[in-house]
Amino acid sequence: MKKVALIDYSSSSVSLLIAKTEGSVMESLFHTRTPLSFASTIYQDRELTEIEILEVLDITDSFIENAKSKGVNTLYAIASASLSSIKEFDSVLKMISEKTNLTIYKLDIATEAEARIFANERYSILPNTVLVDFGSNTMKLYSFSDYISTVPIGPITIYEDFVSEVIPTQQEAKSIKNAIRATLDEADLPEEGFFDNAVLAGVYAWVIYQLYSEYYKLEYNHGEMIIQYKKLRKLCKYLIKSEERSMLILKNAPELMKQAVPAVILAKELLRRFKINNIVISDLGVKEGILKSIVQGKREQKGLTLEEK
Repeated sequence: MKKVALIDYSSSSVSLLIAKTEGSVMESLFHTRTPLSFASTIYQDRELTEIEILEVLDITDSFIENAKSKGVNTLYAIASASLSSIKEFDSVLKMISEKTNLTIYKLDIATEAEARIFANERYSILPNTVLVDFGSNTMKLYSFSDYISTVPIGPITIYEDFVSEVIPTQQEAKSIKNAIRATLDEADLPEEGFFDNAVLAGVYAWVIYQLYSEYYKLEYNHGEMIIQYKKLRKLCKYLIKSEERSMLILKNAPELMKQAVPAVILAKELLRRFKINNIVISDLGVKEGILKSIVQGKREQKGLTLEEK
């Protein structure tokens, strides 16, 4: 048995995945994610400050030490296509590589799509299924045979455009709902009823399930994470109107308080658009797909050999 790991740099966070391998079989053992403190201030062509660069370096160093302490043999690294919006981020990645000896591979949108689908291939048995990846600023939709569309809206853009404080007011939530519906109408999407099932992936999908499971007092039983549209709609109303909503969000999504309610509203409106009632939450994404493809020999990528601490 060997242990492998992968560091994933995105525009909102840096994450670490550790897995054990037996031949071509991979099993995830550990996953952690550190949000970037400056994520909500990222915009096209913005340049990172020295302090922000040091933050990324510090997170990288801590993840390398974490991997060493857990007996990882080889560590890989990837950078999201979304980082292209940050001015001169290539130089930041080069600095990290020089300091740590990590080889960081920048992904393009097509490779990310293939990785998401590969990571979630077990859900391809579900008929007429859409795979939805919730990014911070965009929402990407796939069938299990092809890319479908990118919708230019996400939890961070919703928060920045419509929310004046931390959590949307009822009036702001109404404006958010109308904006999402208009954006979905303008997007090049299949017609209503085209899909019977949805698989929601990405960190915001996980946040949605954390809020959902806490609100309905669900116990995690190591099976699939399922949500129902009608119950999601009820949760959405609670998060918009209840005076106790802050505690639910603080308990289950403290690092994403500003984006949590926009993410729930966005998911609810997308599912409403397609009239989908059967929804699975997946915790598998690009990093799982990339690491799985490396382990199975479908992707060549240089890794950093670690000495056990």
